Amino acid sequence: MTAVDDTTTPGADTGAVDAVPPEGVTVLADLRSHLRKSKAGISGIFICSLFALVAIVGPWLPFIKDPAKQSLPDKLTPPVGWGGTWTHPLGTDQLGRDILARLVDGARISLLVGLAAVVIAAILGTALGLIAGYVGGRIDTLIISAADVQMAFPGVLAGLILVAAFGPSVWLVIVVIAISSWMVFTRVGRSLVLTLKTSLFVEASELSGAPSTRVMWRHLLPNLVSSLITLCVLELAAAILSESAFAFLGFGVQPPRSSWGLMIQQGRNYITDGWWIVTFAGLAISIVVLGVNLLSLWLQSFNDVAEREQIILERPGG
Repeated sequence: MTAVDDTTTPGADTGAVDAVPPEGVTVLADLRSHLRKSKAGISGIFICSLFALVAIVGPWLPFIKDPAKQSLPDKLTPPVGWGGTWTHPLGTDQLGRDILARLVDGARISLLVGLAAVVIAAILGTALGLIAGYVGGRIDTLIISAADVQMAFPGVLAGLILVAAFGPSVWLVIVVIAISSWMVFTRVGRSLVLTLKTSLFVEASELSGAPSTRVMWRHLLPNLVSSLITLCVLELAAAILSESAFAFLGFGVQPPRSSWGLMIQQGRNYITDGWWIVTFAGLAISIVVLGVNLLSLWLQSFNDVAEREQIILERPGG
């Protein structure tokens, strides 16, 4: 009898354990459930995915022309619907270059610069925020003071100084945007760490003899990820706008490469004869920034405490 009981009991326990979904699967299920109810989230993901797909595969599509190819006889050709043809569906610029091709090429530059700048700023700012919040004392004062000084320093002025020293380039714009936005991640990370450092799991790790680096990177950092991802998405919109502004001022990508801000800068003198040059570039900037902001709004809603409690209550069996 004892042998039979020992055999059946583990089997029942195993079935009970297998019935509990892993935490990662639960979070993904919550995300999908919350996304189905969020028009902003669906719209944001659709817009961002569309622009990312265009940036990645656009240049290899057969109907996308060479964005740098000039054709002076075709200059300032209007788009389809305003007297143009399907040879250049969005028209051409003052040098006869295809607007659609230049928009696709500009999408690659704008998204690359925005993503790279946000990643660099997030890594640097989060690391400093962790150190400032957990270590405290003079190190905290030094880091926060440096963040305050940086926030008071205009990003455009930093761009001018670096352009004068090294010349305009895409990587220069990435560096300027990154050093102009790391402070946001530092302040958010520090405030979250100050809240979490008094938690029981942090105190238990410290009492067990875990070094400070392990407490910060293995225990505190994972609890910051969701908030920092939302902040990254929000900062991506600002980074894309900053890249367009720097390109308009001539700090970023240089001809014959294309950028949405550079297209506006080059087409501003032809606003009456070639309104489509600045219009389509401006629409591209507005739509992608709108999509990123909608995505960030959905992520903020998902991370809201009250919203998370409602999601948990609506789980099957909750």
